[in-house]
Amino acid sequence: MYDTTAESYSSMMDTVIDDPMYAAILKRLQSRIEDIPGMIVDAPCGSGHMMSMYHENHDQGRPLLGVDLSPQMVEITQRRLGAAAETAVCDIRKLEMLADSSVAAVISHFGFHHLDLDGVRDACREWYRVLVDGGQLVLGVWEGSGTIDYGEHSDLVAVRHKSGDLQNILTDIGFHEHLCEIEFDEDMAMDAVYIEAGKNS
Repeated sequence: MYDTTAESYSSMMDTVIDDPMYAAILKRLQSRIEDIPGMIVDAPCGSGHMMSMYHENHDQGRPLLGVDLSPQMVEITQRRLGAAAETAVCDIRKLEMLADSSVAAVISHFGFHHLDLDGVRDACREWYRVLVDGGQLVLGVWEGSGTIDYGEHSDLVAVRHKSGDLQNILTDIGFHEHLCEIEFDEDMAMDAVYIEAGKNS
């Protein structure tokens, strides 16, 4: 689905990224990793808008890596960021190209609806592995229970996750939470949960 809709998704994000929420999220992230070495990984990176905003507004010297299962999304991200970022087509649960404790932050906005809770747990464990002590995790997830209906656009099955389940997974793995906010998304007619957490040192 994402390969066939990647260009329209990217065009949509040109407007969505202007929401002040995204600027606030990345500003908080920068304040928490200012003295922490390592790259930022966006998993899944989608069209690369969040990495691009971070690069332009906060730190043009920090290495960036965008990963996504969609080759077309990865291509758009690479085109958007050029030499400022590396990209890879891969599963967000298997960042095998990255060493333990080598990453300053992981951004993951709206990819978990394609994973069940076991998959969410696997992804968070993998991110904990690659994060340095004190490294940061920024999550955006569709909140709730049950499936998401894409209507005529796709027969893809997607699911929502309860914020409490996500918080329990992160705590069990070893993250400590900074923030958890739930906001209603008018365009999607669903609640979204935003969680910011750090790897315990």
